[in-house]
Amino acid sequence: MLEILLYGRGGQGVVTAGELLVRAYVSEGNYAQSIPFFGGERRGAPVFSYVRLSDKPIYLHRSIYEPQMTIIFEPSLKNTIKIMGDIVVINSNAPEKLAQNTYYVDANKIARDINLVIAGWAVVNTILVGAIAKVTGLFSFDSLDNAIKSYFPEKYVQINSNAAKKGFDEVKKIE
Repeated sequence: MLEILLYGRGGQGVVTAGELLVRAYVSEGNYAQSIPFFGGERRGAPVFSYVRLSDKPIYLHRSIYEPQMTIIFEPSLKNTIKIMGDIVVINSNAPEKLAQNTYYVDANKIARDINLVIAGWAVVNTILVGAIAKVTGLFSFDSLDNAIKSYFPEKYVQINSNAAKKGFDEVKKIE
């Protein structure tokens, strides 16, 4: 079982990213849970969500305390949590090695370049989910694309599919 922590700010699509990961993974015959954790946060407040992915049924229903993978949506938050696990994917244009396997993609730039912006905020969720698909290899890009099509209203599908593809294509590993 792979346990993932998604950490960002309200408005970046952290909870939606967890839902998309689950949909893509389950569509390939696997099991998954998305466990959002937020209260009455406003846009910009720290938000996190957990995801469990497994090829067997998941009977555990609790928070995740030691994730194997951490996804950081907002680089300014990287020093506010304890990085756990061997894999980190960070939205950054100036990445630093945070774990044994650190990957980065400049999701803010991609979102602004394709105009995936709401109320002035770059929405980076589908970009980072595309990067996760590439880094883990746990589900195909086609499964992610289908998850996007099933989740978003039709008028938002194309921009989010394009964003996910850019995240998939542009994620890089820090050596």
